[in-house]
Amino acid sequence: MNQVATYNVHALSTVVSPLTHMSGTSGNEAMINREPVFYNGQTRNVPVLSGNALRHRMVREPGADYLVEQLGLYGEMTIDQYNYLYNGGSLTESSISDNLKKIGHMQTLFPLLRLIGGSLRNQIIGGSLVVKRGVLVCEENRAQITPQLPDGYELPPDMLRSSEDFIGHYQYTRGDATKRSDASAAVSEEIPEDRKSSMMPYSGQQVNPGAVFYHGFVLNNVSMLEVGALLLSLQKWADDHGTVGGSARIGHGKIDTSIWIDAPHGDHYGGTLDPVELTQTYMAHVAENKDACVQWLNDAFPEKKK
Repeated sequence: MNQVATYNVHALSTVVSPLTHMSGTSGNEAMINREPVFYNGQTRNVPVLSGNALRHRMVREPGADYLVEQLGLYGEMTIDQYNYLYNGGSLTESSISDNLKKIGHMQTLFPLLRLIGGSLRNQIIGGSLVVKRGVLVCEENRAQITPQLPDGYELPPDMLRSSEDFIGHYQYTRGDATKRSDASAAVSEEIPEDRKSSMMPYSGQQVNPGAVFYHGFVLNNVSMLEVGALLLSLQKWADDHGTVGGSARIGHGKIDTSIWIDAPHGDHYGGTLDPVELTQTYMAHVAENKDACVQWLNDAFPEKKK
């Protein structure tokens, strides 16, 4: 389990509910995140999922949830500890000491944090994980997607059509409570008849259900503990509704993801990996090092003196 190698984890994610991963607004309409793609002599703006969003939503956040639960940290963390686990921490002090021993100890105790990196108060710690952006499976992206697919796998022909075919539109209305039939009886003041309504329509673009994105993860020079940490995070994310983008509160952004791993070849690895074994080994590692993990967090991010 201590052999170090590089692993490629590939993912195909099917959009189940309207996906609203936005880049900004145009007037009152929210616009989906796009990237320019050069296709047939023209530039097309094609929907894309940012690697940053996928990294946080699918890896860091569910991975931190697991650590907080297993280490009994809920309600016991300092603000800096909480920020470090869930957002990677922040650089707030000048580097005045050698942190190599502290960092090395962290990387031994926390495979997830070795994978995704973060920042102590006085030093940034690089990670081993590269997160690929989510590329829409469409005609414009055919050339960059098909080489990534596993041998023998072919995309359904109806998926390789114009990206615009996968884009739709939504519109909702924010209500006005004073328009309820019981509003006059419920509030302590009279509702003016000429009161301006606060009802407001809002709308935007969406990626329609049925669209598929290709994305993935590259784990550079890691042990199988890091692979297990990634797989457990992805599983927890999937089990907890598995959403990407905004408006999950109203049912947007649900995606179903299938993954496969390019395992290193050689005498030490073979050609297959057992995801269940990898996640169980990682879970056992966390359990075995619970006290040491908590102690490291307390040493690295002590409670600030008042």
